[in-house]
Amino acid sequence: MTIIGAQYYRPPNPPREDWDRDLGRMRAAGLDTVKFWACWSWMNPAPGGFDFADLDELMDLAARHDLGVVVNTILENAPYWLEHRLPQARYLDHEDRPVRLVAAMNTPGGGWPGLCFDNEEVWAAAEDFLRALADRYRGHPALRVWDVWNEPHLEPASYHPGRVYCYCPASLDRFHKWLRDRYATLGELNTAWSRRYSSWDEVAPPRQFESVPDMIDWREHWFANLAGWLDRRCAIVRGADPGTPVMTHVALSGFTGQLATHTLDEFDLTGPVDLFGTSSFPTWLMGDDPVEHLFNLDAARGAAGGKPFWQAELQGGRGRRDGYRGTAHPRADTVALWMWNAVASGASGVVFWQWRPELLGPESPGYGLCAPDGELTDRVRAVSDFAAVVADWGEVVPEPGRTGLLVSRRSALHAFATDRGMDLYRDAVMGAYRLLADADEPVEVLHDLRLEAEGVPEHIEAILWPMPATASTGLAAALDAFVRRGGILVSEAAPGEYAPGGARRPRVPGAGLDTLFGVRQIDADLAADDLSVHLEDGTILPACWQRDLLRLEGAEAVAYFTDGSPAVTRNRTGDGQAIVVGTYPSLAYAGHGAPSLRSALSSLLGMLQRRRTLTWHTPGPGLYSRPVTVGGRRAVIAINWTEKDQEAGCAHDTINVPARSGRLHLL
Repeated sequence: MTIIGAQYYRPPNPPREDWDRDLGRMRAAGLDTVKFWACWSWMNPAPGGFDFADLDELMDLAARHDLGVVVNTILENAPYWLEHRLPQARYLDHEDRPVRLVAAMNTPGGGWPGLCFDNEEVWAAAEDFLRALADRYRGHPALRVWDVWNEPHLEPASYHPGRVYCYCPASLDRFHKWLRDRYATLGELNTAWSRRYSSWDEVAPPRQFESVPDMIDWREHWFANLAGWLDRRCAIVRGADPGTPVMTHVALSGFTGQLATHTLDEFDLTGPVDLFGTSSFPTWLMGDDPVEHLFNLDAARGAAGGKPFWQAELQGGRGRRDGYRGTAHPRADTVALWMWNAVASGASGVVFWQWRPELLGPESPGYGLCAPDGELTDRVRAVSDFAAVVADWGEVVPEPGRTGLLVSRRSALHAFATDRGMDLYRDAVMGAYRLLADADEPVEVLHDLRLEAEGVPEHIEAILWPMPATASTGLAAALDAFVRRGGILVSEAAPGEYAPGGARRPRVPGAGLDTLFGVRQIDADLAADDLSVHLEDGTILPACWQRDLLRLEGAEAVAYFTDGSPAVTRNRTGDGQAIVVGTYPSLAYAGHGAPSLRSALSSLLGMLQRRRTLTWHTPGPGLYSRPVTVGGRRAVIAINWTEKDQEAGCAHDTINVPARSGRLHLL
């Protein structure tokens, strides 16, 4: 069963007199799930005083209309009385500027961004609210899921991306404790950071960029800290209601640019939950790019690690009012295509943001499937049609992809600390993913820390490793084992150039990867405009951003730069092969999307030799297929984002996929 639903209530929206009518219309339209926000500041307006009157009525109305409810617990709008009591718990940025509670885009009822949970007094008050909430609705016939954290990240960063958080006294104390656990002695810390502290009292987090090892540690601490905050929320809600599943959902993939600024790594946020989710606003935030939408879905599935995942928020209407940057309503067939993307990627639920536009706050009147007065639109009809299509499918399970895209938190953090941002790394990741998506290759997003801990999954046959700047010896060992068992590893320039602490290694490839790749970098420079890569079949590819001067130490050259030096090398190790491309084809593809580059990388990854479930007669960008199991039967979902009807071969059949549509084909 695929969940189809929509967000509805976020105080003070929508008007109470419309609740019964609107929920009835949702159910009649084929939706089976509704989400209500349980806002701390709104429902706990005075110490010890809880007001659940709105939620009481809404829960009962949902039950009457046979709608399951996701209760989204929102602690990112703290009560004003708590701020008055604990001013020291306000978030502080790197210049010690406090963030006072206000009404903001995601909290028109006030209280944003909440208070820093490194303060135990904040936890005590939050726990009282969560327990009262879970105790009240435990066993309610409409309750389906507790969503315990809406889009977890360091909340103030969403409005202040140029600032780093949090430097409140409690956060500084917690960082000190984390450092003492990480480094047994002050001497070890001094070695790691290249400092000469004489006392632990002198140690402090960085307050400006280009202080590399301590900035990396400061962000790593916050990844662990936020994961601990999620653990605690889950434990509180489960303690009060052990029979209802708990979930969280991220705003998007951290690897699309917010990993370091927002401290958002979705792969850290799935351990304690029963199901996971991601938000997607493809027109408002993704430039109407179906590939970026697919990446966020594939990253969420990878982070979920086998647990169910949802498209937990999906844009329903025009973007927020934002001056000239506002975006129009998506077409009805676009909304349907987003739903096809989600289900093909393995999402077992699609929940729209939102049913109708809000009437107060910066988001009004954006995002609604309906008109502002609650009247139905062609977008609602598209959702109804899709809900009818999937109603009888049963569980949809994607087959594991055979090609992995290796993303690296360590490389992203290094870019953030040295470049003051991770734009370059983000573009490499997205360029590599786009190349694979345009080749219609189902992708598994692999995380460097998971591979280091667990090894490469057995079903992966090939790995593309974009901008492999930072690598540990543990990751190198996992990749070596993968290649030896028969895998194909294709790395871009300078794998393992930096150690996890940020220091540049004198020998590259680093971390022992020189033996795996059978090559050594003599030097590196920016790629000249007239430099290109010449393949054996005569194909000429662009060099981009960097070029490596390589010396063969066991590998063979399979392509050369214009000046005759090796550009692509292959080393056969065990039953597999390790390939280095001495430049950045991911960045080249992000900029130009050349078919020749897509074909060359597909060949290096062995994709052209594999038998495909579905083959488009005229392949190219905008055509995506995913082999799946539906209700226990093998099938393929084919999605056509182009403006032309397309044909594809599948087993012994030829199937037609009309322009801007998707279809399920049973095998």
